[in-house]
Amino acid sequence: MKKAAYGAPCAIILAAGEGRSLFPLTKDRPKALLSVGGEPILERLLRQLHQLGVSNFVVVVGYKKDKVMELTSRFQRQSGASVRLVENERYSETNTLYSLALAGADCAHKLVLLVDGDIICEEEILVRFLREEGEAVLAVDTARLMGQEEMKVRFGPNKIVSGIGKNLSKPSAEFLGISKFSGTVATELFRLARKILDQGDATSFYEEAFSILCDRDCGIRALDISGLKWEEIDFLTDYEEALRVFGSPGELRSYRASRRSLPQYLFCPGPVLVSDKVKEALASSEIGHRELEFSELLNRVRMKLAKIFGVQNFHHYTTVVITGSGSAANESVLGSIAAGKRILVVSNGEFGERWTELAEFLDLAPKTIKLRWGQPFPIDQIEQHLKREKTDVVCMVHHETSTGMLNPLSEVAALTKRLRVELFVDAVSSVGAVPIDIEDSGITFCTGSANKAIASVPGLSFVCGKRAAFDALKTTRAHSFYLDLYKHFIFNERKFQTPNTPAVNLFFALEASLDAILEQGIEATFERYRSLAAMLRKGMAELGFRFFIPEEYMSPVLTTVELPAGFEADEFHERLKRLGFVTYPGKGILRHRVFQVANIGEISPHQAQEFLKALKQVIQ
Repeated sequence: MKKAAYGAPCAIILAAGEGRSLFPLTKDRPKALLSVGGEPILERLLRQLHQLGVSNFVVVVGYKKDKVMELTSRFQRQSGASVRLVENERYSETNTLYSLALAGADCAHKLVLLVDGDIICEEEILVRFLREEGEAVLAVDTARLMGQEEMKVRFGPNKIVSGIGKNLSKPSAEFLGISKFSGTVATELFRLARKILDQGDATSFYEEAFSILCDRDCGIRALDISGLKWEEIDFLTDYEEALRVFGSPGELRSYRASRRSLPQYLFCPGPVLVSDKVKEALASSEIGHRELEFSELLNRVRMKLAKIFGVQNFHHYTTVVITGSGSAANESVLGSIAAGKRILVVSNGEFGERWTELAEFLDLAPKTIKLRWGQPFPIDQIEQHLKREKTDVVCMVHHETSTGMLNPLSEVAALTKRLRVELFVDAVSSVGAVPIDIEDSGITFCTGSANKAIASVPGLSFVCGKRAAFDALKTTRAHSFYLDLYKHFIFNERKFQTPNTPAVNLFFALEASLDAILEQGIEATFERYRSLAAMLRKGMAELGFRFFIPEEYMSPVLTTVELPAGFEADEFHERLKRLGFVTYPGKGILRHRVFQVANIGEISPHQAQEFLKALKQVIQ
């Protein structure tokens, strides 16, 4: 290829990162050395840039530096280029800003090309970029769909960049991780990097210094390369896409096969591990959803669900199945309340608060007894409220997933039954794991989901309730067209159908999981979950972990555990994930305080023991 007529910069390539989100691919190499098309990403970058006239490189190394040194030494011998290595010894606790500051000592007052070491792109992008003139230039892509983790850029019609950051409002494009600066601007960039670090923030990205330059009107220009191929490899899905675009079909097949052999063990409260029978059911032959075969499947599923909810008299109680998450079932219930009904929500966690948020969104003006997260329900206080203020409906969460607390359903149900108040229960993460006894409790509507303790796949939710309550919805105008509970009831009950196209194969999967519960016996399922919870709690206590709430208040499906001293939430989560175990981070106000360990789905005692071994390995 003919070399372009442009000034040759000093190229800084940042290759110190470990690539934690790419584990286990990065178990023995930094992500810059992942191979695509039979060539490590870093070697490809060095080769492409050298062919375009760049002969002076500074590579910042850190994780597995010896392997990078081996590659760059070989490249120097073969190409004659100059490659200087700068070590970031603090790679595990710093970010790109720190690496940039280290490289600055070798590149001050020089034309600088700055490239992230996890970028793979077609050569035309580099050709255009190196030819582009200006004091400062950023490569951007206006055609990319920008997610939460992507670095975003905002600019006007003149292409002058006015802002850069992950949380940028009204972005114009995604930043590739390729930039170029004149000697003057590069020197100021390095100075800003050191200044930010001197303020004590070693975890910043170099884009923070870029942002300051934007505020100073340094004339940073955006070069749009949309339509050309590139990939920034941060996650396993990015690597797979890079193999698809830049690799060979054999590489892609081999990688996909390796991923199938490295399963994640889900110790989170949904989605959960499912049985082989459920997976086989997902692959059932296609059937038309308006055919008799689906009607029979729907009826079987509804009947079996009712048994899980504790229904004895199917003339008084029935079930409705909705294609959607557990939140869809909750919204269908609240969205069908008649105007003017007075609602009381009892909340002691995030999902109790969600009842309130949903009711407020639907303009139902709920009253709320808002308790601290993890505070037990004060039955006396609830009774006093119901006697003091006219109330038509009480809403509660049975198992409050945000804390792992099992709320006293039987006591609340006895109270509402005695005072003749309707009771709506969110049992999304408890049905199938603990007794509901909806009929004996007199619950009006109770919601559930397929992908929690029932151990099927996500996508279906359901409402079990009194037939009379379903019939009473006939005169109520629903707040939603799709989630009209009465419409779903009429179609399920009288037409043996669904009002909209259902996720047919999810019904096969749900039936397989219901059959497994009913065949081994509901009580046996409850006992299995209790036994697993006890095993995990005993093991975690022996390792020195402390629980967020007393065990007497815990559900048998989830344990909320305080993070061990010295660990950040994300770091702890990633270390366990590297060992093949996925837990649940704390939610809301507990985000940086706890992690959660669920024991629902097809978790075996052996897997629970292996999880405890992984916990021990992480904390040691």
